[in-house]
Amino acid sequence: MLSGVFRKLPSPERFRVEADVAVNRANMLTRLWKYAGAEVLHSEYLLHAAVFAMVEFDDDIFAAGNCYDAYQYKDYWLFCPFAYRLPEGPILVKDLAVEYKYLGNKSEWFYVARKNAERVIHNYNQFSRGEPHRTGKQL
Repeated sequence: MLSGVFRKLPSPERFRVEADVAVNRANMLTRLWKYAGAEVLHSEYLLHAAVFAMVEFDDDIFAAGNCYDAYQYKDYWLFCPFAYRLPEGPILVKDLAVEYKYLGNKSEWFYVARKNAERVIHNYNQFSRGEPHRTGKQL
């Protein structure tokens, strides 16, 4: 018998709160980029505090980052506010880009996400040309 050998996978709801935190943070950053003034957009403190708050909010979140592509934040080659919880409990925050150059294909978490985003943008551009297609009743 294989009883106990295979562990049951967590339910889809297991990390729902953590996923919601990430989505809410992404929405907040989008609003900042679209509507905030330069003094807010250039606040490294705000971005470091934001990732700190994500980790502080939930003990199941052990790290959070907000990594920018080359020259997408100020005039920095790379910038990545990153917070992580130490095993003893304290939370540290740093610019991950200082010691980790994440643009290369050896950085799977950034490289794969970037390639997927490029594909989505390419596909979106293919379908957004010309007149919009409407179905059903016109409002």
